[in-house]
Amino acid sequence: MELRSHCDREFPIYSALRANGPHPSLTEELKDFGQFVGQWDMDVTFFDKAGALVYHEPGTWSFAWVLDGRAVQDVLRYPRVDETGPVLGIGTTLRYYDRRTRTWTVTWNGVVTGVTVVLSGGRVGNELRLEGADADGTLNRWIFTEITDDRFVWSGYESDDDGSSWRLEQRMIGLRRRDASAA
Repeated sequence: MELRSHCDREFPIYSALRANGPHPSLTEELKDFGQFVGQWDMDVTFFDKAGALVYHEPGTWSFAWVLDGRAVQDVLRYPRVDETGPVLGIGTTLRYYDRRTRTWTVTWNGVVTGVTVVLSGGRVGNELRLEGADADGTLNRWIFTEITDDRFVWSGYESDDDGSSWRLEQRMIGLRRRDASAA
């Protein structure tokens, strides 16, 4: 309990932000992204416009229940190098389910790159598929595939031609981190 009160003092919105699980009225709807709640070790790769590998490093992706259990938020972190040298790639995504449209709304905020992306979508067969655009009009398609309790693949595609063609820009393979004390 001391840790929680310390967090509340140091980060006052913490107690209002965090939730212990999905909101009871949304348990079924939130399963799509709720299944990722926890800590994941990531194998992160980026590709250039020609499809050549330009980056391959480990990272972490943490997912948690937030906002009275009505949303799932994540923090993605990975080391990278840009024109200034080594930097931490870091950003956060907020995901919530809209009952009216029966779709997910997802907002990514890349605090290092300055990129904000708003996407929407949901389950398509065994995949989770989201689509939207960057502020500059670049179309994005994010797909979660090969989803199991302990693994998933996330692929990020971009289109510069109104969706006629898509190129793989990023792929991440996640393995669930297990608490050593639970083993």
